[in-house]
Amino acid sequence: MAKELTIQDAFQNVMATRGDVPPKQQQVLAASLALFAEQGFANTTTKEIAARAGVAEGTVYRRYRTKDELLAAVLAPFVSEVFPDLIEDFATNIVKRDYITRHDLIAAVIQDRLHFIQENRDVLQVLLTEVLVRSDVREQLVPQVAPLVAKNLYPVLDRLKAHGELIDWPNDRIAQFMIGTMMSQLVRGILANEEVESAGPMMIAFIEKGLAPA
Repeated sequence: MAKELTIQDAFQNVMATRGDVPPKQQQVLAASLALFAEQGFANTTTKEIAARAGVAEGTVYRRYRTKDELLAAVLAPFVSEVFPDLIEDFATNIVKRDYITRHDLIAAVIQDRLHFIQENRDVLQVLLTEVLVRSDVREQLVPQVAPLVAKNLYPVLDRLKAHGELIDWPNDRIAQFMIGTMMSQLVRGILANEEVESAGPMMIAFIEKGLAPA
């Protein structure tokens, strides 16, 4: 199995293929994402970003007049490319396996996503905050992500329903309950500063029972 992409790996891969983003600007955006994740948006200065990127602070200001503009520039490729790339990577390595039972699917998805959350926790905290507070990001993100979830997850759910392994509910609801359970654990992990993977067995049992055929 190929090594799973981290969020920062996916971000840098996207930046490297963007012909409209000069190398120094790529360095500034990558440094901004790393520092926002490490110490928070409010606690990060443009001087620190410039130092991490290896450029003069004036280089940052020439392109981004405020730190909010810089944050917007960091978020933009997530909506259009980074999140879709991460979903495709997850689908290829985890979702599209030939699962026989709902337990196999749910266990594989939960274990993989909790590990992903743990590995990318700091970046996810920044992204989750911005998705919650910025309606423009949400409005752009949903039309990008929803079709990818439908394309990659729904055929697996349909096959398990046909084999009597899943309750016959709409696929979007099943996806909502699976994703929502993981998101709630991400929020709890951030607020309580606990290891999110520790909840894996309980989450698997909870979702498996909830999605059992009537």
